[in-house]
Amino acid sequence: MSRRFLALAPVLLALVAATACDRGGSGPAKADFDAAGTLRQASAAMAAVTSVGLTMDSEGEPPVSVRGGDMKLLRNGDAQGTLTMRQSGMNVEMKVVASGSSVYLDAGTGGWQKVPRALAALKYDPSAVLDPERGIAGLLGSLQAPKAEAVEKVDGKEAYRVAARLPKDRVKGLLPGVETDVDGKVWVRKADGRLVKVRGTFPGGKGTVVVAFTEFDVPYKISAPK
Repeated sequence: MSRRFLALAPVLLALVAATACDRGGSGPAKADFDAAGTLRQASAAMAAVTSVGLTMDSEGEPPVSVRGGDMKLLRNGDAQGTLTMRQSGMNVEMKVVASGSSVYLDAGTGGWQKVPRALAALKYDPSAVLDPERGIAGLLGSLQAPKAEAVEKVDGKEAYRVAARLPKDRVKGLLPGVETDVDGKVWVRKADGRLVKVRGTFPGGKGTVVVAFTEFDVPYKISAPK
């Protein structure tokens, strides 16, 4: 072995060690936070939110009628966006506007249809999402067996990841059709305690639903379509 190689060996070992450390540091940080306390903070933070933008996606065949969406919601229940609904074995995308006591639907087959909000709520009730009791805040406060899993980035910002059981009585108020408890994970933003993502996995391999919260407290202007 040459003297030149022996001289370089410590440098090469240092580079290998640094590379290994860099790779190890790219994953989620150690879960050394209080899971229950994080959920309490998130519940309080979401109870104060006045509006939210959210996206919803699903995988597999979850037992819910709403399979996807992109919505903007106000605290008073007014909402606007698109929903993907499961109807007769098919996914149907429709535009939705909830304003006042009415909901307006357009599935692309004949313009807007106006229905009472109470009737539309049997399929999806946007007013429930930000309701302090029925909505996200209440759900966060009722999660069972919370477990700290990791600190990782969501949309470039650090968030606490907590695994917990989502009780059916709380979930079905947000997603009609849920008849069992759901294994879930929630991501709570470290900076302000707001919920930024929730993932629910239904038992028996029936699929998953993922909801991401993308905007908070934006003064959306929502009115009935003309």
